[in-house]
Amino acid sequence: MTTSSALSPLAALGLLLASPALASVQAPAVETAPAEIPDGFILAQGGTTLVHVASGLRFPAEFAGFKRLRERAFDPSGEYIAIGYDRPLGSGSDRIVVRIAVVHIDDMSAHDHFAIMRQRTMSHFSAPTLLSEGPTKIPTQPRLNAYRGTFSGLRDGQPWHFSLTTVDYGYWSGRMTAAYPESQAAEAEKHLGTLLAEVRLQRPKAPKR
Repeated sequence: MTTSSALSPLAALGLLLASPALASVQAPAVETAPAEIPDGFILAQGGTTLVHVASGLRFPAEFAGFKRLRERAFDPSGEYIAIGYDRPLGSGSDRIVVRIAVVHIDDMSAHDHFAIMRQRTMSHFSAPTLLSEGPTKIPTQPRLNAYRGTFSGLRDGQPWHFSLTTVDYGYWSGRMTAAYPESQAAEAEKHLGTLLAEVRLQRPKAPKR
């Protein structure tokens, strides 16, 4: 399996989370690829890529400099999961943090999902400001209903940029947040673009009944 095929189902541009969604944008302790397998996941052949059984989405331990953080299943059935990735920026302690959630929600548009999560996402920063908001398209899946907002704010007195994107896949809804220091925006956006290019290649499948 290629690295690209391993990550693409991250398609869950399950673009980011509820409470855990943004969690903390500060660099967590090293918690990558834990041996414990959360409810709703299995390990793919090779032993490091997690597969979300209900949707078929795959989450490798590492990709293009990003490392998977501790994943969580908020529902024993596997219908609400959260995964994080981060990678260093520059030569200091700055990092870009990406949080992804995949959740089964009945009859909710990407816009309504965004509206519910917007305030929670902004609450992780001081003096948050909405920079832009509106419907967005996933280039490889233009028929999907998606919504995105970008923000600025302060963390520990330093300016940060962050975003929230929601996608309605039908049975599944996805959330993704990305956050990084404003001073490292150019590098962060380059790395984020690499990650998103893979995320957009596939989409989660509805579980068999």
